[in-house]
Amino acid sequence: MPTKKPRGEALTLEQHRANQALHSRRRRIEHVHSSVKRCRIVKDRIRLWKAGVRDLVMELCCALHNFRVRLTPWQPMV
Repeated sequence: MPTKKPRGEALTLEQHRANQALHSRRRRIEHVHSSVKRCRIVKDRIRLWKAGVRDLVMELCCALHNFRVRLTPWQPMV
């Protein structure tokens, strides 16, 4: 969690830098989540009750995301 600014005061330089680092990391994670959710089956409610099916769906969508990222020549691999 980011550090909240105290009422009527400012954050210290260390707290501000820590919040910026957290923000950049969180932004990358949110972009990956949105890319995985391009597969509509992840967004919709999965009504398959057998064990492991939901995990398998998420793994497949993550694999498709990784495949898509590797094939995009203008984005660096991170």
